Amino acid sequence: MRNKRDNVEASEEDSQEIGHKAKPAEDLGTIINKLVADSEIGKKIKRYNIFNHWSEIVGTEIGKKTKPEKLYKGLLYISVANSTWANELSLMTEHLVKKINTYIDEPLVKGIRFKLQ
Repeated sequence: MRNKRDNVEASEEDSQEIGHKAKPAEDLGTIINKLVADSEIGKKIKRYNIFNHWSEIVGTEIGKKTKPEKLYKGLLYISVANSTWANELSLMTEHLVKKINTYIDEPLVKGIRFKLQ
């Protein structure tokens, strides 16, 4: 009479005879992260990370004077405290775009538009 252990050993032998290698088990968190990253939800999460982690991305000083409003067709619209900040940040646009895209690990932001609050 065969027990469970014999069945497990037999199934491993059968898979090796067929030429299959046993794959190591992945943990549930890894599987979920892969599914989310490859889906539309993953893209939305990256997009929302810009808004949820704004001060972390641009720094606290800029974060206090600005607020990201929307991302539309690759343009990030940012409210700015005053025209001086808008002018200063417009000179830093390329640098800010790189920082944002590096943070979200995807080139979603192509440009930035500033508007007074």
